[in-house]
Amino acid sequence: MARDDDLSYLGKALAELDEGSVETLVRQYLSQGIAPEDIIAELSAGMAVVGERFHEKEYFLTELIYSGEIFKHAMAMLQPFRKTFTGGKAKGVVVMGTVQGDIHDLGKNIVITQLECAGYTVVDIGVDTPAQRFVEAAVESQATLVGMSMLLTTAFDAARATVDAFTRANLRDKVKIMIGGAVTNEDVRQKIGANFWGKDATAAVDIARGVYQ
Repeated sequence: MARDDDLSYLGKALAELDEGSVETLVRQYLSQGIAPEDIIAELSAGMAVVGERFHEKEYFLTELIYSGEIFKHAMAMLQPFRKTFTGGKAKGVVVMGTVQGDIHDLGKNIVITQLECAGYTVVDIGVDTPAQRFVEAAVESQATLVGMSMLLTTAFDAARATVDAFTRANLRDKVKIMIGGAVTNEDVRQKIGANFWGKDATAAVDIARGVYQ
């Protein structure tokens, strides 16, 4: 769990919803030659604190949405630097979607952004995604890593059904599945039958590196 006193200046600015400071610090970091991946890691840590404040009812939906807009603006600033950082060569393909019955996409979008900045091609199949669509996307893109996002405990059955769909398609030994979201943990991963649990976006990148090493 992220803690306020563990955050960098950039992470704290985002956690406090200080849009002006976030923009200033991102420009400053880029001018200093700090890698986009490191900047995004700090932003992601700030977003983790926003998520915790939301779940603790210190922040509400308005703040959650606003934090997402600040994050997106920061990503737009980093966009021109991505090719320089990644060398323009994709390291692998990752399919990402929010499972059926869940329409939350903020966490998924943060993971997608960080994966892309780390050099991975991401196929975003959206929210409220049926199990079969995950399978189809993996086959179409030839991805060997699939990420399932969820923010509701009621989505666990859909996540388990998605894993089962890969088994029925005879792809379970060819495709690795990771899960993530505020309601997930290692115990949930085991019950669903996924290969990995990513506690945050940085962990998702580490998982992708392990799969595509």
